[in-house]
Amino acid sequence: MAEFANSFSLPAFQGQFDPQTCAELRRKRLALGLSYCALGRFLGVHWSTIRKWENGLICQCSLHFRKRIAGFLRGDYDYDIQANLGDPRLGAYLRPVSAGAMACVRHFANCYHLLESRPDLRSLLLDEAFQAAREALLKINAELTKPSAGE
Repeated sequence: MAEFANSFSLPAFQGQFDPQTCAELRRKRLALGLSYCALGRFLGVHWSTIRKWENGLICQCSLHFRKRIAGFLRGDYDYDIQANLGDPRLGAYLRPVSAGAMACVRHFANCYHLLESRPDLRSLLLDEAFQAAREALLKINAELTKPSAGE
């Protein structure tokens, strides 16, 4: 799981959530495709505790959690987490969404927001988006079900 290796060296985790550790915890969680809930279940804490650690609202953790958090930050559990991403008990995001897809979603959201005073155009925008998505999915399905040249 070298792709998830730390991009910089962290000092040994001593239970203090300084800004660098908060940022690394968030980066690591997102890189692995984990929701707050999934990481919380994995570490044995409530999801809101993960959010508070990442946002610096709680500056330290109990001795009980230090070893597990340190291992998570070091990447000791990356393989196990990746192997269980599809497990609904983990509650992980199935895969990180690509930057291009996120840009498309932001663009759509901005257009939708700009049309706040025009519900008729908002409805048209939604209809067009649904139609475009449906056509794209039908085209993809046709490609997936098309016999390959060697068959």
